[in-house]
Amino acid sequence: MRTRALLATLVLGFSSGAVEAGCKDHAGSGVEWQGCSKKLLMLQSASLDGANLEGSNLTSTDLGGANLDGANLNEADLSYASLKSASLKGASLVKTAGNRTSLNEADLSGANMQAIELFRADLSDAMLTKADLSRSSLPRAMFIGADLSGASLEKSDVIRSNFEKADLTGASFSYAIVARASFKKAKLSGSDWSNAYLYRSILVDADLSGVIGLTTAQVAIACGDDSTILPAGVEAPTPWPCIDQDE
Repeated sequence: MRTRALLATLVLGFSSGAVEAGCKDHAGSGVEWQGCSKKLLMLQSASLDGANLEGSNLTSTDLGGANLDGANLNEADLSYASLKSASLKGASLVKTAGNRTSLNEADLSGANMQAIELFRADLSDAMLTKADLSRSSLPRAMFIGADLSGASLEKSDVIRSNFEKADLTGASFSYAIVARASFKKAKLSGSDWSNAYLYRSILVDADLSGVIGLTTAQVAIACGDDSTILPAGVEAPTPWPCIDQDE
């Protein structure tokens, strides 16, 4: 028993030392920063492709323009972090969390963002083609001008988010909560709205003629006007509900 306890202590000590040593490593491709505190760092344009940042604390760190392609950021803390124009193609951000994270103009093509939790995130003009945002929580997120073509937002919560002028071609909002979200002038052809919750969703200047799964019952609680184009067989409420959005 004593021998086993001693071996366990040695293994734990070695593992702890290895992790600590990894946290001290300089930024680089494939760096092992799992569980490390990397707050308030200036890592603009850093090469972190394939890096393991799972569970790391990146609060207020500047990663603008950094290469994070294929990186593991699962369960990382991105609060107030800047990833403006960063490349995260094929990266994994499962259960990643943060407040006011900046991802504007970032490339998240094919990223796995399942169950991500970002409050007031800025994803304006971001590339999110075929990204998986299913079961995500993104209240009050800014998706203005973003490319979400082919992306999955199934069972997501994007309440009060802004999708104005976003490309949502072929995207899925099945069972999503899009209450009070804005879709003005968004590209919506082929998007799936089956069972999406549209309470006071802004459909002004939205062309929904090519969407699938949308029903009259869903539209009845949304906000539109004469500029809203609905699919065949879906009737607009008379009158449309008020489009004023409570803050």
